[in-house]
Amino acid sequence: MNSQREVVQRLWQDLAARGLVHGQPAQAHAGTPWAVRLLMGAAGWLGAIFFLAFLLGSVFVAARDNGVAMALCGAAMIALAAVLYRRGTGTALEQFALAVSLSGQNLLVFGAGQAYGGTRLLETCAFWAALALLEAVLYVLVRNRLHRFLCALGVWSGVAVALQLAMMPDLRHAWEWTALSLGWLAPLALALLAAFVWAEGRLCAAGRHGWLEPAADATLLFALGAALVVTGLGTPHAFLFDVETGRHATPYWMAGALCGAMLAAFVLAESGRLRLAVPVRAAAVAGAALFSALLAGAPAVVAAALALGLALRRGSLPWLGLAVAALAGGFIWYYGALHWTLLIKSATLAGAGLAILILRAGLRRGSARSPS
Repeated sequence: MNSQREVVQRLWQDLAARGLVHGQPAQAHAGTPWAVRLLMGAAGWLGAIFFLAFLLGSVFVAARDNGVAMALCGAAMIALAAVLYRRGTGTALEQFALAVSLSGQNLLVFGAGQAYGGTRLLETCAFWAALALLEAVLYVLVRNRLHRFLCALGVWSGVAVALQLAMMPDLRHAWEWTALSLGWLAPLALALLAAFVWAEGRLCAAGRHGWLEPAADATLLFALGAALVVTGLGTPHAFLFDVETGRHATPYWMAGALCGAMLAAFVLAESGRLRLAVPVRAAAVAGAALFSALLAGAPAVVAAALALGLALRRGSLPWLGLAVAALAGGFIWYYGALHWTLLIKSATLAGAGLAILILRAGLRRGSARSPS
């Protein structure tokens, strides 16, 4: 243990000498076994269930028709959760605080909705935009990684629904148009992820990496999930043979094209960072463009390929696992949803695989010719 601490100290001093980090290194603690953390987390949620059952039951009985009182009680529960997070770092206490915070947020939203319009408020763009703003504020105020991760997911969800209602106010219940907003947000999320990965070193040096990393994790999960939804709802064949139904298919091609542009930009930037030869850079970008063009109707596959590159770029196993799962799920969902013949599906898959093999062969030949 002492030798490990000495290695950590030397690495930290080396990074500090280069100006990449500031302050003192975090103290290493022996990790608690996962079984103990699981039991402590279960104990925290069990205690929270009994506490919330009593509190929420009392609130609903006392303020059944008073939305303002419910909203105030929800705000008080959120404040209590923030205090609990600041007071302790135990697993049970953190899970208890998480349950209290989530219940408080639901009670606050329910009370506000009941006080200012009831269920009609759920059909307004302003409500979901305000919900996204609330989650963003909680992300800043509550300093807990899991809580911030869930708040970031709440921000993306609120923005997605708000954008959907803003773009299609007359078809707010038509789920086949959900891809209209997600088709724009998935490439945007991927662009933000790429910016985070490229600026990760500077963020570490500025001491902001730990603050932004939960948001990056949530953004990755949202981007891959949104791309999977867009892919699953797509029927690319209708774009060619049915004009009316093809209007629904347009967002899938648009999302695939935008994700493909992001993938090509990432490959170009990484080729430049690695200082590859110009022919190798051209071959890499051409291969990425060909792969994206062949699978433009499957945004999930293209998005997962970009996520795979980002995960390898930063050496993150959780990101790598999500990317691989999304890649497999995107292929399965895409080819299962298509109404094309098996021959066309097989030709598309074979073409994408051939593009990857040609790209791999070109990169290996270029790396073999380049000086070491």
